[in-house]
Amino acid sequence: MTRFTLLCQLNGGCMGCCGRDFISKEKIKEAIRENTEEFKAANPLVKAQLMKFRDRAHPHDLRYGVCRNLIELEGKIFCPLHPSLHQRVDLRTNHCDIDFMCRTAVTFETWVAEKQKRFIDFIAGKKIDNLDFSLGIDKGTLLDEFEAFLQSNGNTELLM
Repeated sequence: MTRFTLLCQLNGGCMGCCGRDFISKEKIKEAIRENTEEFKAANPLVKAQLMKFRDRAHPHDLRYGVCRNLIELEGKIFCPLHPSLHQRVDLRTNHCDIDFMCRTAVTFETWVAEKQKRFIDFIAGKKIDNLDFSLGIDKGTLLDEFEAFLQSNGNTELLM
């Protein structure tokens, strides 16, 4: 069963789990640009075409550490196979680790609504782009900064 969290959809979309061993922000941008060009050239409109696009490369054949299915359209970075785009049918099945959630997402899902809202506000206040957001979520640095922020501001009731 695919796991979902609101964090994956924030700030223009998170792509932290769509790769590994990212080389640099510039190389991530280059990989996404090349993936997007390939997506536009393929112009997949139906499931079979999306699956052909998906299977054009082995799941472990990453471009600069980035999944080859990760694209950017209208300023949003996303996977065109994601279930949020296909009435919850996950076209990533048997290609990606669809049940993976980073430490930040797992932790976020255990929090009460007030703490989740504070974290979302904390992120919004940083005014970071979606790549910095994604890397911060994936590496856990935004989570660590938020916990330190709560601690330094005496918000101990939310630290639990």
